[in-house]
Amino acid sequence: MSDHAVSSSSKDSAKRSRRGQSLVEFALVLPMLLVLLLGVADFGRVFQAGIVVEASARNAAEAAAQEYLQLTRGLTTLGPDEYMRVHAVALETVCKEAERLPNRAGAMGSCTMPAAGVCIHDDEAEIPGYAGGGWCGTEQGASPSECSDIRSTWSPGKPVDGLPYVEVRLCYRFTTLFNLQDLQLPLANGLSIGDIWLQKDRAFTVADY
Repeated sequence: MSDHAVSSSSKDSAKRSRRGQSLVEFALVLPMLLVLLLGVADFGRVFQAGIVVEASARNAAEAAAQEYLQLTRGLTTLGPDEYMRVHAVALETVCKEAERLPNRAGAMGSCTMPAAGVCIHDDEAEIPGYAGGGWCGTEQGASPSECSDIRSTWSPGKPVDGLPYVEVRLCYRFTTLFNLQDLQLPLANGLSIGDIWLQKDRAFTVADY
């Protein structure tokens, strides 16, 4: 009887030891599994956001180029009001196209996120108060510091083929599902999960055939 009791006690102890070991291993692996699952989900979300941002920049440049073309057909030269109108059309289009973005901020015709910069590349001389010459980058002062493309130098003027064109730069802050900074993982590994800034630059030629 005593030998049987000792044997049963040893088996129970071994089972508890294995269960404890499994729990410890699961606790070590769980954070990495959660990060992996969240990363897969965020990858799909950021990919979708990138498509929306790119489409917003492209469509805004096209809409502004069409507006520029219509204005030049009725006027010999464009003045400040006309250039401001082209900028306004581009920004309104950005706001409308970006409605599907979760972090979009602002009303229909006035958005702060995504941040936008517009440049009209034509033969106009530099106009005081507008960065980079011409009517370029008028919105860059209000953009976040992370938006390096919008804040970088613009190159006004026509391209080699001589046709004017409108350039639109967008900058969007994508927020991950969990914003974690300096997350400490097992085995002395660290990871930071935070905002991702998506930047797109698209241009559309004003072609008057």
